[in-house]
Amino acid sequence: MSEASGRLPVADDELILVSQLLRTAVLNPAGERLGQLQDIIVRLAEGGGYPPITGLKVGIGGRDLFVGGDQIDKLAAGKTGLKGQTLDLGRFERRPGEVLLRSDIIGRHLVDMAAGNIVQAHDLALAFVSGRWRLIGVLRRSRSAVQRFMPGASRVLRPQIDQLLDWKDVQPFVGHVPTAKLKMPALRLRRLHPAQIADLVEHSTHEEGEEIIEAVEGDAELTADVFEELDTQHQLEFLRSESNDEAAQLLSRMAPDDAADLLLELDQERRLPILNLMAPPQQHRLRALLQYNPTTAGGMMSPEYVAVPRGATAGQALDRVRAATAPHQLLTMIFIVEPDGRLVGSVPAVDLIRAEPGAAVVAMAGLVTPSVHVADDIADVTVLMADYNLSALAVTDDADMLIGAISVDDLLEALLPQEWRRRADVSGGN
Repeated sequence: MSEASGRLPVADDELILVSQLLRTAVLNPAGERLGQLQDIIVRLAEGGGYPPITGLKVGIGGRDLFVGGDQIDKLAAGKTGLKGQTLDLGRFERRPGEVLLRSDIIGRHLVDMAAGNIVQAHDLALAFVSGRWRLIGVLRRSRSAVQRFMPGASRVLRPQIDQLLDWKDVQPFVGHVPTAKLKMPALRLRRLHPAQIADLVEHSTHEEGEEIIEAVEGDAELTADVFEELDTQHQLEFLRSESNDEAAQLLSRMAPDDAADLLLELDQERRLPILNLMAPPQQHRLRALLQYNPTTAGGMMSPEYVAVPRGATAGQALDRVRAATAPHQLLTMIFIVEPDGRLVGSVPAVDLIRAEPGAAVVAMAGLVTPSVHVADDIADVTVLMADYNLSALAVTDDADMLIGAISVDDLLEALLPQEWRRRADVSGGN
């Protein structure tokens, strides 16, 4: 086995490409031609692994017939050898859980779960593993048109393992396959960051994107996190197919500032009905945010943050952080307020961790006092956060009451030009 093989359990000379078999001769044990190989059938399983070949679709006498995988003797470039003196042939029919490699996978998008990329299956590699012929890899480099359309026996391309994606790292889209009866596994998608999943959706077709969203819908929090990362166009595209009640549930799980931004993007006739379907506390937060211009500090802020009274200790503040449901990016700064809610200042969470539990938060060396008024613009927010190296900034009203906070990721999202978003190409295999 070559050193380049990585986890693949075969060597280069043990590989055969599907394209080297398609439209080539199927031979009986005497070497006589029976027909032409039309497609190769595998059974996918939610457990992953290398799918076994369960059968062949063979053209014989103008009919498409099924040959069981247990009748395969040898696969080689340009020919498929069958074993046994008698063949059990039946009319080809799709069976539950099976996919056809040429018809259902080659030329289509797949998800490279290891890299979080969309790739295209230019070809597929087979090998004899654990006593069966199996699908083991995806060829990620396109061949020339001449090679692609030459008969299998004439193709000179020899597959190499370092050109392949391990099938164990690949997830096909199977929503278009009527008999697959398998959904994209949510467990595999959960290993990716929500931003990576959103990238996959944005670089997929609409049908593929729906398949990804449907896979994560069983996890309400993950679905909301992915939706927050999607661009506005895709958010609206998917919400159009949701009922008002479903849209309200999704918005309820999103960060309030992101939910408010998305609500404003919906068709006007849907905004109020969806808002009214949300729970009163969520409605209150969104209504408070919707009164501000999106380009001001009020429009950028989140009402979710951690605040402690002036007399709090470091230990008490950390207890408040542990119990908080605010987004993690807003837990990096702890805000200190007077009993009436007026802002005193803010302290980095790391200072609380380093301090003695009984130390007064208001006396810490890291205490900073800057804040922005709710009507200040993005430039004001940017200057203050940059000057004071803040990861989160307090937002106050006319009475200096703390009413929200802006995290550095909210600021970056507002500053980044639309054309810079998703600059990383997740279609790396095309």
